[in-house]
Amino acid sequence: MKNDINKTIFKRIKKDLAVRYGAENEARIWTCAQEEYMRLERVKPNADKESRSFVFPAVSIYRAIENYAPGEALEVTRAFGTKTGLWLKKLFRRFTALPGIPTLMWKNMDKIAAKMSTGYEIKNLQVNENKCFMDVTGCPLYDKAKELGTPEAIQMICCMDKEYMNGFRGINYKRTKSVAEGDDCCDYRMTRV
Repeated sequence: MKNDINKTIFKRIKKDLAVRYGAENEARIWTCAQEEYMRLERVKPNADKESRSFVFPAVSIYRAIENYAPGEALEVTRAFGTKTGLWLKKLFRRFTALPGIPTLMWKNMDKIAAKMSTGYEIKNLQVNENKCFMDVTGCPLYDKAKELGTPEAIQMICCMDKEYMNGFRGINYKRTKSVAEGDDCCDYRMTRV
């Protein structure tokens, strides 16, 4: 096995599952998620790194929760995504508090935007010294989850994104739409503060 679900950021959901369903049921859900993750690894041995690191865990956890508590997986995973995004926001806030980091980021925003958009379908890309706007019309994470039959699992990652992107000092970030939530694009709007 190339990756282990226990070595991903998603393992933090175990605490939330224990609070919501009790420790014994959390263990059952997590065992189910691990088994599903291992199954995805077996049936998709040539999957890319992003699929293994993000899509497989998200889909596995979503399916395990849905198996245990039908109809609750979307709520539980989205709440975890928001909570994790807020935790990451604090980390990004600390990092970008270092002197010169926001200025350096804006100086290289064209390169950052190019790196961020690798593998994504982008329209309306606008980058200058004060803004970086892009509409993501195709997301490889969503497409892979859709191919696996569980596209809604990626909303967990979208919820993380909505929060942690606000952790960058020197950037005002807004996103009002998401492909994974049924919109025509993810509308990233970053302006210099």
